[in-house]
Amino acid sequence: MKKPIPFGKYLLLERINVGGMAEVFLGKAFGVEGFERLLAIKRILPTMVEDTEFIEMFIDEAKIAVQLTHANIAQIFDLGKVGDAYFIALEFIHG
Repeated sequence: MKKPIPFGKYLLLERINVGGMAEVFLGKAFGVEGFERLLAIKRILPTMVEDTEFIEMFIDEAKIAVQLTHANIAQIFDLGKVGDAYFIALEFIHG
């Protein structure tokens, strides 16, 4: 991905990885007065958007992970849907 892609209230900067069910992007969130934050965006693949069992598991993953607070666990910022694609916005950890 060369050019950033708008994705709801986020901007997808580059794809970091892709698996069998989801892909992870480096993204950017924006706020007032020039506020910006880098984050990771995990988005389900288009081939999975009609798999209701997988979507339920994906949503449960976010609901459980948002309750966890630990230095070794990426923090969850958002769970949402853009078009048919559910996504989780989470802390981006370099490395």
